[in-house]
Amino acid sequence: MTSANNELTCSTTGTSAKEEEVVSKVDKEDDESSSDSDGSDSEWAGYNWLPETEPEWDVDSFDGHEFKINPRVRKMYSSQELYDKYYNNRLKAFESKGFLPDHLNGIYNVYLDEKMDGYNTTRDFMVKLANVCVKKHNETKGTTLELVNVVRATERGAATWRFYITFMAQEYRDGPLVEYQAKVIKFLGDKVPFPVLCRPSPKPEI
Repeated sequence: MTSANNELTCSTTGTSAKEEEVVSKVDKEDDESSSDSDGSDSEWAGYNWLPETEPEWDVDSFDGHEFKINPRVRKMYSSQELYDKYYNNRLKAFESKGFLPDHLNGIYNVYLDEKMDGYNTTRDFMVKLANVCVKKHNETKGTTLELVNVVRATERGAATWRFYITFMAQEYRDGPLVEYQAKVIKFLGDKVPFPVLCRPSPKPEI
């Protein structure tokens, strides 16, 4: 990655050390054997590593995946309460489709106010990346969406970085603020960022 991307720092989702140890043990077991699994080698089918290719615009790679936790995970928790907490956190992250952190699957918070080479802060870099998606959205849908400010962002990656950026926008001049999501890929080196999707944030279920 560029020096700018190397400046990004990450945080965890608040999982306790004990819970991390539990999950680590289970993940190790899953790697070694899947003979008594529920049909999936991975705990979470929606977070399999994605190919290092440019995806189709406006198609979310998380769509169509089923939330699934290996039954062996439950056996590692001493109480139903602890397991329910783990389950609910994983479900919430799964339903966010990458826009909430889940460090057990390599998705981390981006610290927006950190200093960054080439930018005033990491937030400015996220604005640049999100605007790549906003521009593509306006070109393909004939809209006049305008980014106002970035709210939060998550990232995952190695040679290829995927950024999940939540931002406030106006859909037309002087319109109300609406929360949007943008997903963009930054490949290793100086290659132009690749827009994946731009959409209104899903409304929470009542």
